[in-house]
Amino acid sequence: MVRRLLGLFALLLTLAANRPAQALQLPWFDGVFKSIGTNIACVSDPPILQTRVQAYTGYTLLPPNLTPAIGEVFYTHLIISHPGNPCGGSVIGLELLLPNGITPAISTDNPAFCFARVPNGPRLINLGNDSGYGCPQQLSQGLEGYAIRAPRNTAEGGAWRSAQGIWLEFLIPVVSSVPQAGDQQIRYRVNPDIGVVGYPSVPVIVNNDVVFRTSNEGNVLSLDVCSLTPVAQGC
Repeated sequence: MVRRLLGLFALLLTLAANRPAQALQLPWFDGVFKSIGTNIACVSDPPILQTRVQAYTGYTLLPPNLTPAIGEVFYTHLIISHPGNPCGGSVIGLELLLPNGITPAISTDNPAFCFARVPNGPRLINLGNDSGYGCPQQLSQGLEGYAIRAPRNTAEGGAWRSAQGIWLEFLIPVVSSVPQAGDQQIRYRVNPDIGVVGYPSVPVIVNNDVVFRTSNEGNVLSLDVCSLTPVAQGC
């Protein structure tokens, strides 16, 4: 009887493994907005002091709300808004700073994504297809972490231009080789002006058990910039 029950259990596991998984939208676990830098509003008289940029970061969970496990590729994203209106806008340098044991996992199956939401329209722009920017599929060493440089904006060292009303969103796949207990943070270095740097962050938890977990294969990433109203054309 025990052998029959074990055989039935094995059969059920096999059938479950072979059943096509329904694509699900991956939820994000996000940190809080961080204000970075100030500026004087362009041609304001008397001068108006503004917050230059704001940013937050997060990472994907496995539906419904499971934290990633060791060896599983998951995505981190960075969202940058630009409430300030400095004359000439901002030229932003970006770096990804990861805890020990977590590394970028960019591949053909899991590419990096770069998007902008611009106010005229508003419209969503895939910067990977933009002739002036592109989206990096390899990250080089920066000052503190992995540099996220626009591969086609060589004139400005791979920086990302922004101005009042523009939102940027970057999605980078990563993987952890060790468990993470939430006492370490995924951070980004956001540098919108000379000498101005901020570090939006989120504590990261990675499990050490992947038994009976559903694969991320076929699940859908969402863009936070597409949750803004009015919804941008192209979302």
